[in-house]
Amino acid sequence: MDWQTFGITTAAIILILGVVLGCGSNRRIVVFHDYDDLGLTFMVPASFVLIVYLFGMFGADQRVATIVGGVVASGIFMRVAWTTFLANGNNIFRTLLALVTKVPVSIIWILNLLQLLNPSGKGAERSRNRGQALIILTLMTPILGLLVVNRSGSVFNPRQWLHGRRIGGGIRDHL
Repeated sequence: MDWQTFGITTAAIILILGVVLGCGSNRRIVVFHDYDDLGLTFMVPASFVLIVYLFGMFGADQRVATIVGGVVASGIFMRVAWTTFLANGNNIFRTLLALVTKVPVSIIWILNLLQLLNPSGKGAERSRNRGQALIILTLMTPILGLLVVNRSGSVFNPRQWLHGRRIGGGIRDHL
């Protein structure tokens, strides 16, 4: 086995371990404290991609866009890391395991959302890429819901988004 395969396998095992320890009634780590923590975590890769895209759209230098996007994403990541540290009872090991779980999951989710909205390729390849992204998002989204400890939040709360809309009571009750 080469080092690249070993690294990918190790990363996948750590990610799965973080998901297993972060959900259910026997939760050992807090991956996402609430919906605001989930939203901020997703803002790390989304802010970087959005800033680089907007700078490119306005014709700015890509190096400057990458630096600005990196600084903004790093600032948001520091905030996410601090709140994760506090949510895990100031335990550095649990914090690192939660961060190793939440950041890759957010990156994978955002990249698949972008692939769903604007698939690469031509013709049948675009359709296949869009379908694969939809399947990954369909499988990952409920897992993300299981990793949220407190079903509250002031900004990124899906209950507030659905408030007053005609959605089945069973769906709204499980958010």
